[in-house]
Amino acid sequence: MLLTRKTTIAVVIGLSGIGMFSVMEVFASGSVDRTAPAGLRHERLRYQDAYYDVVWVDPRQVSLQLFWKRPNGEPFVNFRNLAQWCAEQGETLVFATNAGIYARDRTPLGLHVAQGETLRPLNTGAGGGNFFMKPNGVFFLEDPRGVILETSKYAASDCSPTIAVQSGPLLLQQGQIHPRFIPDSDSRYVRNGVGVNAEGEVVFAISILPVNFHDFALLFRDRLDCADALYLDGAISGMYAPFAGRWDIGLEYVGILAVTERRDS
Repeated sequence: MLLTRKTTIAVVIGLSGIGMFSVMEVFASGSVDRTAPAGLRHERLRYQDAYYDVVWVDPRQVSLQLFWKRPNGEPFVNFRNLAQWCAEQGETLVFATNAGIYARDRTPLGLHVAQGETLRPLNTGAGGGNFFMKPNGVFFLEDPRGVILETSKYAASDCSPTIAVQSGPLLLQQGQIHPRFIPDSDSRYVRNGVGVNAEGEVVFAISILPVNFHDFALLFRDRLDCADALYLDGAISGMYAPFAGRWDIGLEYVGILAVTERRDS
């Protein structure tokens, strides 16, 4: 399918059982090809009466990057701004999703490594909210496989990642569901997360409608074959993936995980 003109679509995504609208917009000029680029694949799937968009990223074929600010220090904030900046660099944004939880001062709440540089340190503290629902963990790329480690294990390692994002809670740790997750919990939100499968592929999933933590963890373990998975964020989550039929503009993010490609490719 090709979209040959600017299109705006509104869909109800839900928030704690109360409908809200998330606007998705085609902001790339020209037509949009729904064919997935090499190294990425997509499936919109149903699991336990919930629907998800899932994107597999093969870090051996494409460069998964972590964005926060432009070189001048100005935050990207959303997918549209990142796409426009990529275009100025002669690149096309082909995939993006928000990278995790941030602090009130709009800085990453935990570890943030981009292009091998540590911009925010590992956070081993305690507190309230999802980030501090221990065990939490770190998603990172190394060699160039995707890896997810519990925070204390990451701290004890000698990892030298190219990118790293700390968030919480861990959805899965070596196939075990987080001990605080409750089956049939009524705490339901749109959620996005990241897992790693046995092949080292990075697996991103976002729910179409609200789900609870337990069901989201089961998706990664029983449907996506991931032994380790990390929660990224909740109701504000978005995904930009034209090949998957998603053109979310994005809300106000700090970190953005993204794949770009040169326009001449």
